[in-house]
Amino acid sequence: MNPPDWPALLSAILASPDDDTVRLVAADFLEENGAPDRAALIRAQVELARLETAAPAAPDDVWARRARIDELRSKERTFVGPLSTSHLFWAMEACPELVRVGTHLRVEGAERLTWRRGFVECVACPAAEWLKHGAAVRARQPVRQVDLSGCDTVPRDEWYAHPDAVRGLPLLRVCGYAEGGSGEWLRQWLPGTRVEAGPL
Repeated sequence: MNPPDWPALLSAILASPDDDTVRLVAADFLEENGAPDRAALIRAQVELARLETAAPAAPDDVWARRARIDELRSKERTFVGPLSTSHLFWAMEACPELVRVGTHLRVEGAERLTWRRGFVECVACPAAEWLKHGAAVRARQPVRQVDLSGCDTVPRDEWYAHPDAVRGLPLLRVCGYAEGGSGEWLRQWLPGTRVEAGPL
C-alpha cells in the first residue's frame, strides 16, 4: 500500500504517536483505498485502547464496557490472531527487514511484532538484527518498545554505530547480560529511555 498520501499519513503518526485522530484518518484513507480490513484493525484497536484506559462513568457502564472490550478483542483476533493471515502481509509491508518469506513460502518474523492502535508499537528480536534494521523500521512505524535478546554478544561499538535504532525509544528491554550485568551503560547512553536489563 503506497498511494501518494500514505507516506504523509505515516509521517503524521510518527510525529504524534499518541494522537488517535491521525490514526483514524489513516483508517479512513485505507478503507477508501481498498484496505478495509486494515482500516477495521486500526479502528478496533484505537477504541480498545480508549476503553481500557478510561474509567467507567457509572457502575452500570462496567458491564457494557466489558462486553464491548470482549467484542473488540474478538475482532482484533480476526486480524492479528494466530489463525489470521492478514497480519502476515501487513507485517511484511511494515517491517520488511524483520519479516520475510522464508522456506516453503512461509512468512517468518511476524510473531516478533505487536500491533497496538493499528500499527507496530513493539518489536522483539536479536540485538544485532535490531541495530542493523531498527532505524529503518522506526522510520515507518511508531515503535515504542523494543525487546532485545543476545545483547551480550554485541560489542558496544556496534551500539554506538547505530544510535537511531534505539535513541528516543520510551522502553528498551535488553536480555542476555549476566545477573547484575552491564545494562547500566545503556541507561547512561540513552537518557529519556527506560532501560530494563536482565539475564535470558
